[in-house]
Amino acid sequence: MNSHEYPKIDFTDFHLDLDLSRRDLLKALGGGIVIFFCVGDSSILEAQRRSLPDDFNAFLRIGTDGRVTCYTGKIEMGQGNATALALMLADEIDVSLESVDMVMGDTTLCPWDGGTWGSTSIRGFGPPLRAAAAEARSVLLELAAEQLRVAQERLVTENGVIYDKQQNDKRVTYGALAQGKTIARRAKDKATVKSPSEFKLIGKPCSRRDCVEKVTGKAQYAGDIRLPGMLYARILRPPAHGATLTSVDTAAAEKIEGVTVVREDDLVAVLHAEPDHAADALFKVRAEFAPSPSALDDQTIFDHLVKNAGDGRTVAQGGNLEEGRKMAAVVVEQTYLDGYKAHAALETHTALAQVEGNKVTVWLSTQAPFPAQDELVEALGFDADNVRVITPFVGGGFGGKGSVNTQAVEAARLSRATGKPVQVAWSREEEFFFDAFRPAAVVTIKSGLTKEGRLAFWDYSVYAAGARGAPHFYDIPHHRTISFEDAAHPFATGPWRAPGNNTNCFARE
Repeated sequence: MNSHEYPKIDFTDFHLDLDLSRRDLLKALGGGIVIFFCVGDSSILEAQRRSLPDDFNAFLRIGTDGRVTCYTGKIEMGQGNATALALMLADEIDVSLESVDMVMGDTTLCPWDGGTWGSTSIRGFGPPLRAAAAEARSVLLELAAEQLRVAQERLVTENGVIYDKQQNDKRVTYGALAQGKTIARRAKDKATVKSPSEFKLIGKPCSRRDCVEKVTGKAQYAGDIRLPGMLYARILRPPAHGATLTSVDTAAAEKIEGVTVVREDDLVAVLHAEPDHAADALFKVRAEFAPSPSALDDQTIFDHLVKNAGDGRTVAQGGNLEEGRKMAAVVVEQTYLDGYKAHAALETHTALAQVEGNKVTVWLSTQAPFPAQDELVEALGFDADNVRVITPFVGGGFGGKGSVNTQAVEAARLSRATGKPVQVAWSREEEFFFDAFRPAAVVTIKSGLTKEGRLAFWDYSVYAAGARGAPHFYDIPHHRTISFEDAAHPFATGPWRAPGNNTNCFARE
């Protein structure tokens, strides 16, 4: 494997036995050295995760072929995780970058992870990964000392090989040490990781491992995966949030050769082996909707947010506002309005689902495969062990593919109804309609200046955006910052690139 190649998953091998238990997975991997590690507060994770032995939410394996593999619920959506994490692992364990494989976002192969969000994959997941790699290197040194009959202090690791620095011909490869053994270890809480001066790969120029596949069009996203007999679905959508279906006539659509129509409770869809024919069939569906009862629009939404804000939460304060007002020679008041924003990732929300009996496999564009698995479990009534989510390349997310996995549920329900694999790929119009938008928000600020031009007081209130980035960091003697977070949004909202910061920083500055 060349350094620029991204480790590939054979997406045609979709019949992996979902009855495979987490412990049996270790046996299926064969001989090797496995190091488990955890990211985050274990007391918080304990109630949520379904994971491998010891309930760690990631692990790495050194195979008998000398390759090092990291299994993690983190995903690659263009931010470079697959390259950066592989670099950190390779540097810490002393192997070439070409020897590292990243298996990411597969709920059957990878332990539980809460999702890829908040720019935490490197700064949050990276340090535990390095510690686990250091632990693995320590295990290898212990095994090598025993096999070579050399004091461990005399051994050196380099490019997948351990040798005696006093007798270079005494050496053994990582693969040879792992041969015929299955050694499972916990990563120690405090591992001795390398200092920056010891790095051989980190900080050096390196091509992204996925660049060639992406610029040549070989990279597979959820919408690129094909299964035998699969159908493409187009779904009847309401004309507005809150509108309800009162009648539907699918007779004209059903006359199109090869079209399958599914109506299951609130889900009405037309399906065909060709996506264009499915789209044509949807145009022939006649439906009537009762209008949304909401009177909200882009003009009235801001008053609505303020009126429904609930009790505010003081996130920063100091001094006394009344004293500050007395000091002020000039008082300035301003209100800032911030509208809803869609994430508008290049790849729309897409899923390919295959239901076989009481099992389902979903190839999904998501930032959160395990939460998506939970949504599928609830929607289908399947056991969690029978629900597999595979995350191939994701074409951007920015927070929009973390809390919304509706396309996965839609594809799975349609696959169960038709008995065939079904792909649901939202159109650009659907993407802007169903996205979990960055919340609309209102910010009000009252402030005053002394005769000398210094800030005397600062009274800041933010409605619906959240408190992130709201507190100021200036020398203001009398101040208060309140966040009103109980907003009654008319549709789903969610994180949108540094959530809250963009609204609050703009208004404050």
